[in-house]
Amino acid sequence: MDISSRVPKWGQLLPVYGVIVLLVYGWTLYWFLWKFPSWLYFLTIGEILAALSYSIVTNFLESIAVLALPVMLSLALPKKWFFEVFVARTTAMVVPGLAFMMYIAMQFQTRDDYPRELIKWSPMVALGIAGFAFLIGQVPTLRKALEFLADRAAIFVYLSIPLSLVALIAVLARLIF
Repeated sequence: MDISSRVPKWGQLLPVYGVIVLLVYGWTLYWFLWKFPSWLYFLTIGEILAALSYSIVTNFLESIAVLALPVMLSLALPKKWFFEVFVARTTAMVVPGLAFMMYIAMQFQTRDDYPRELIKWSPMVALGIAGFAFLIGQVPTLRKALEFLADRAAIFVYLSIPLSLVALIAVLARLIF
């Protein structure tokens, strides 16, 4: 069996990546705008833009890493289980998974506040997400709703790629010069 037949096509990856971009870049933009007014008191505009550039490049790498996980699942699991409903099942896994990661990030501000109890629940959350993804494949209405959401989120890919490339150039220029 050819492995390339198990890799999702661009038309399947684009909507899922759009959902990932929506959540990851949106989260960073929220926190950037939250901190921006206070940064104006002690940072120059160049330093603020540098911080934004580093954040965007980090978001790009995080988004690629998050997308790589379901692609690997698509390669590992039987085609009927995951590949045939890739967009819906991956969206069903990515949205609650990233939301849980955001929730964990909100729970601690210092090293002493690390949420050990919350981390203990991670396997249960992972099983819940997997169950939800399985359910999505079984209920056509939910599957179509998630595919619709992912299809609409694909527009964010066309915004994030150029923005990420500009940020990458800015970061590289800052490192070189």
